[in-house]
Amino acid sequence: MSTLVSKLDKVVKNTPEQIAIVFNDTKIEYGRFHEAVLKLAQGLHDLGVAKGDRVGLMLPNVPHFCISYYAAISIGAIAVPINFQSLQSDIEYYLQDSGAKVMITWQGFCNEVLPAVEKTETCREILVLGNKIPGTARPLTQIIASSKSLSESVSMDSSDVAVINYSAGITNKALGAMMTHEALIANANAARNLFMLTSKDTLVSPLSLSHPLAQTLQMNAAFFSGGTLSLISRFNPNDVVENIQKNRGTFFCGVPDMYKSLAKLEIDQSNTPSLKHCLCYGGHLAEKVIEQFEAKFDAFVYQSYGLTEAGPLVASNRFDKDRKSQSVGLPLVGVDIQIRGQNGSLLKPNESGEIWIYSPSTMKGYFNRQDETDKRFRDNWLFTGDIGYLDEDHYLYIQERKEDIIMKGGFQIFPRQIESVLAQHDLVDEVAVVGVPDPVQGSELKALIVPKKNAEINRDDIMEFCKNSLPVYKIPKYIEFTKELPKSAAGRVLKHVIRQNLAATKNPFVISNKTTKIA
Repeated sequence: MSTLVSKLDKVVKNTPEQIAIVFNDTKIEYGRFHEAVLKLAQGLHDLGVAKGDRVGLMLPNVPHFCISYYAAISIGAIAVPINFQSLQSDIEYYLQDSGAKVMITWQGFCNEVLPAVEKTETCREILVLGNKIPGTARPLTQIIASSKSLSESVSMDSSDVAVINYSAGITNKALGAMMTHEALIANANAARNLFMLTSKDTLVSPLSLSHPLAQTLQMNAAFFSGGTLSLISRFNPNDVVENIQKNRGTFFCGVPDMYKSLAKLEIDQSNTPSLKHCLCYGGHLAEKVIEQFEAKFDAFVYQSYGLTEAGPLVASNRFDKDRKSQSVGLPLVGVDIQIRGQNGSLLKPNESGEIWIYSPSTMKGYFNRQDETDKRFRDNWLFTGDIGYLDEDHYLYIQERKEDIIMKGGFQIFPRQIESVLAQHDLVDEVAVVGVPDPVQGSELKALIVPKKNAEINRDDIMEFCKNSLPVYKIPKYIEFTKELPKSAAGRVLKHVIRQNLAATKNPFVISNKTTKIA
């Protein structure tokens, strides 16, 4: 059976001169990339890293992330990607929870990384990318340059764990999802087939490679296709357009906030003629944003759905199938989706319930958390914790996270429906609706609204808009204007953080008609 290593080996053997990675003005062929992978693999082996050991990776979007990722798995070790925005306490948790033996990072992250490593008993070595190497660390580039190529291949199986990606799961505590070679390959291949990726494609990646989607649908899908991965260190809409133009990018993958920023740019279709396919993941993207983006870039936007524990991609719109409003499309080939009621009963089309997934890309389980693993599976079906429905054509619609549903006076309310309406207001940039305690109704609705830049807006504006668009029981009683919403590194609004913040506030029940202007 194939592994990530054997898949890369095959491409390298067939097309060693093909460009594998582009970063700024640097282009790295598959042959040179593979040579660096094998040298670092031997270097890690010489440092005592063995099959099954965990290797932490906290790097920006640079070629050394890809090199380190494949070097670790080439010796049977397990890569543990860590988001580069993580603080010391989070890094410490990831390293200790995974029992990481080595940490690979960039010099700019050392202020957060070094104290975390010091508090992790298992972490014996730290390799740093850059020219300012702390005394307790080793230079990553020197390890690569001075090591010989991996001398002995390591026996591994497709069912071996290759990567541990951390996810909040259905709790608010990070859990390490163990992803096997076969699971990651299945997801990357499904993406390759969905978007018909070939060696002629260039995949533009501003999404952090620590994100499961970027690993699978950008890095691995690019390499398995023999295509080119074009890296952007940090998202900037102008940089994305410049990258697409310069490197003739054909495929772009991003989260809703990225599409919102790109849709605001003053460009026309002639600026990015090479761009063909764009995937949106990690949350709902308003129809008007899709229309604006597609008009400017002349590229189809595929709304999609997935989760870390599932590979991550589960469903997506397709270029050869009709696109339905508000739907995230059809299950990937090989993926089965069911909608289940509270008692586990199978529901009919258009009936709302929890989304269950049966897929070759699901995780093996949570690392050292069998109890949490058992909560997510039944007969190999994964419970997602998301509420939605399938229509009669098997298109999937996401309605809400289970814990975000609001019960008001006996009515079950999906905040996303209200947010979709409020997002259509000309002066609203972003919105999140949550429930707050109410002695009569049980819960009332509160909307936290981020106005558009320099927009003057007040509660009366919002209430009048709601009265014309929503039934009375779905109109938020409380309105609060704010500069920003708390989000995950992937741009997902963190409603549990909003609820925690409101609970700690003296008066979460803000009713104000003061006109608000946020510069």
